[in-house]
Amino acid sequence: MANIDKAQYYIGLMSGTSLDGVDGVIVNSITQKIVDQAYLPYSENLKSSLRQLTQSGQTSLENLAEIDIQVAGVFSNTALLLLSNAGLKSDEIIAIGSHGQTIYHQGGNYSMQIAHGALIAQKTNITTVADFRMQDVAAGGQGAPLTPLYHLHLLNGKPGMVINLGGIANLTQLRDGRVIGFDTGPANTLLDNWIERHKSLDYDRDGLWARSGLVNQTLLDKMLADAYFHKKIPKSTGPEYFNLAWLDNILTGDEAAKDVQRTLLELTALSISHFIRSNTDVYLCGGGLHNAFLVERLKYLNLSSRIMNTSDLGVHVDYVEAAAFAFFAQRTLAGKTSSLTEVTGAKQTRILGAIYAI
Repeated sequence: MANIDKAQYYIGLMSGTSLDGVDGVIVNSITQKIVDQAYLPYSENLKSSLRQLTQSGQTSLENLAEIDIQVAGVFSNTALLLLSNAGLKSDEIIAIGSHGQTIYHQGGNYSMQIAHGALIAQKTNITTVADFRMQDVAAGGQGAPLTPLYHLHLLNGKPGMVINLGGIANLTQLRDGRVIGFDTGPANTLLDNWIERHKSLDYDRDGLWARSGLVNQTLLDKMLADAYFHKKIPKSTGPEYFNLAWLDNILTGDEAAKDVQRTLLELTALSISHFIRSNTDVYLCGGGLHNAFLVERLKYLNLSSRIMNTSDLGVHVDYVEAAAFAFFAQRTLAGKTSSLTEVTGAKQTRILGAIYAI
């Protein structure tokens, strides 16, 4: 095992529901500041395999194992790239906190992430903490979102809201001493899948294609009528629910593709804004922050609130979730809980994660 007395750093690794690649950070365990960050994209073949796996749910055990090994390789290489960039050795890292890649999530029942911790530990020679969600699920919780505890750490006791615009959007709100956190619905996943289908692009840069269309109010009303948006918290979701099959069941086939993109962006903006109260300090993070039109719509729909980003809290918008899992790994090794029962609905708080020691 690494020399804990000598080491003072943790690595956090994260890949979200956008299925684009792995974000990684090195965090100083004393100051909790990010000292280096890196991103490794998935290959087009691996990205395609992951989309097929997460949206169809159909595969063979052999194929699943091969994808798991490939994803673990990208996670491991991200950690090794971080070490190289920072000029650090493996024995200077206390542990890696790896979220892995979610391929199936049914809140309250089961959650599966691949990129096996044992493989990452072996390749990096660093103790790895992984499989953070199932302990909460086993205790009756949603297993998601887990990041609210880290968001509270960033807010440092100040009232406000942190919103992650990943494939799925999730929010954390601290108000009057009460914590609320849940998945609001799709952020980027439907936008990305729709433009990939029609233009063979990974994402809508700055929301330009969406901006060229018009909101189809009938379509928007049908989407907002979905039961998930009216479900009480705690709740969580993923691309196994909000995907092109979900959208195709709503479409008539007569809609212009650019109007669908515009309407999907409005769905994201409205489903998030529904929970933003007046005069709230809001900090955005995640890939959706790079969609200028989406941010514009969020600001317009919430004129009485201050829409900022997590850089104002000291953490780069693209690396909040990676930093969260470095934070969780530190808590796991210290024997501290990381789940919030008021967020996930679990019966008890739990020490999260399986430890693969070196």
